Amino acid sequence: MSLKTPPKTPARSPERGDVSVALVGQTGVGKSALLNAIRGMTEEDVGGAPVGAPPKSEGPVMYPDPSHPNLLFWELALDGEGQADRWLGEADVLVVVTDGRFDARHAHVVREARAACKQVYFARTKADLELHTLKRLMGERYKRSEVINALRGVCAESLGARDLGQPFVFLISAFEPYALDCPQLRETLLRDVCVYEKVLKPTRLDFEVISEREIAEIQEAYELGGLSEVVTRIQCSLETIWNTQLDIAVTGESGAGKSTFVNVLRGLNDEDKGAAATGVTETTAKPTPYPYPGHPNVTLWDLPGIGTPNFRTDSYLEAVEFARYDFFIILASERFKENHVRLAQAIVAQGKQFYFVRTKIDNDLDAVRRKKSPPVEEEVLDQIRRDCQEKLAKAGLADAKVFLLSSFEINKYDFQAFEETLEQELPSHKRHAFLLSLPNVSSAIIEKKRQLLHQEVWKVALISSLVAAVPLPGLAFTCDVSILLRKLSTYRQDFGLDAASLTRLAERSGKPLEVLRAEVHSTLGRSISKDVVIGLLGKATGTGLVVANFFIHRIPIYGALAAGGISFHTTYSMLSQCLEDLAADSQKVLLKAFDSEV
Repeated sequence: MSLKTPPKTPARSPERGDVSVALVGQTGVGKSALLNAIRGMTEEDVGGAPVGAPPKSEGPVMYPDPSHPNLLFWELALDGEGQADRWLGEADVLVVVTDGRFDARHAHVVREARAACKQVYFARTKADLELHTLKRLMGERYKRSEVINALRGVCAESLGARDLGQPFVFLISAFEPYALDCPQLRETLLRDVCVYEKVLKPTRLDFEVISEREIAEIQEAYELGGLSEVVTRIQCSLETIWNTQLDIAVTGESGAGKSTFVNVLRGLNDEDKGAAATGVTETTAKPTPYPYPGHPNVTLWDLPGIGTPNFRTDSYLEAVEFARYDFFIILASERFKENHVRLAQAIVAQGKQFYFVRTKIDNDLDAVRRKKSPPVEEEVLDQIRRDCQEKLAKAGLADAKVFLLSSFEINKYDFQAFEETLEQELPSHKRHAFLLSLPNVSSAIIEKKRQLLHQEVWKVALISSLVAAVPLPGLAFTCDVSILLRKLSTYRQDFGLDAASLTRLAERSGKPLEVLRAEVHSTLGRSISKDVVIGLLGKATGTGLVVANFFIHRIPIYGALAAGGISFHTTYSMLSQCLEDLAADSQKVLLKAFDSEV
């Protein structure tokens, strides 16, 4: 079968896993020719492996089977010191290849693979040349079937001599793919596909976040300027997400608790460095910016109280530079008054969104608890909410959203609804910035952060791999560790596992810092450095082939993107695992901090 156009990918079951086959042997034994022969291809065909090309130092290169999307092939050279050992974990099945006898290097790989319970097959390439030579030498004594059996026996004996048993050895004529044992080897591998795909984890990655528009843009970038243009395009996409500015105005009457609310939303106590000043009198004389720790692009603006002598309601929006803010949060510690309503009406008239927050709900509940027959807490909350909504409806603001919150118990009452409403109503990039800036006060927020960050992992991994310059010591591939180091540092901050975040949480929860640190078990959660990142990359295996299989069928230019080896696949695997580990650590720290599910 010769393929002159890219093969159509057959429909695959979402319940089937991918099966990877590594062809292992020294350089020059014919692995590339065998890889093509097994797939019924030549090196001139689309997707064919180049024959005779020097081996790549970065590691193995992926070649999918044209008619079985679950079947992935890799070439793996035995020449480098420890090179094969680094990648054995990526393969489900090994085909050990030689053009002569099997030696000690083959035996080492076989023992390692069998110890890991991997299926191993043996292939003797260039058998057609051997048979041709023997036919000339033996003349009339040449009996093809007898010579083939003898050649197979010699190969099997070399395995038996190294205590590997005497398994069947496939004799291969790479340039005659339908001769000798090549068809039998393919049938054997396809049987393995049927077995393995039922037990291996199916491809269920979050790559559906790659939209058709993004795929088209990557394709266009590649056609315009090759890989360098792809890097530029993806980098711009990431920078747009990471640097999106979000400005949130917090306003209300003097004494409503604006400054404390600003501090709590940023995960700070009133006494912390960088906290907004609080007091019984109006302490905010002008709009004051308070960036989120670790997220300077997200800023809460503490605005002067409405209705104060210096800030009359009729000129308030102009005085606080209304156009600067993306939306407004209007706070009231008691009933909503005329000043609140007039401000809300002015905001709506100028095309901006606002949200009403009724603060100090804990004080209201404490007051009713002192009664002889205190009502049920939920009834009190419902009454407060109805009262607020009725007042707003009378003022023509029936659609206004009201949230009941306590700055001292921020994760209680309507906080989850408040967070979810903002998340749903913000534009996508600003939603991303808002969610990542939130303090990790609930399990739901931590999980949302994990899901959101996972959507960008493929871009970070791809950029890191494509801009790589030199191989890293101890690794079989290249990638830009500085990019990974910076991004992983932000992941630790996002999940509140850096030293500053843990210290603030310890102060808020009253738990010793070391008690919280003891809940952090992941390598990256405990510390981060270049050596730590390189070590994590060295251990990252297992999902690379699944990633490769998705991309080869999802992005048309992926073959070019993957030409440098599997650095992308391993980097993706490492980043994904780090996200899972950091999110799990963050959940455990939160649980320990408050001794309950939140």
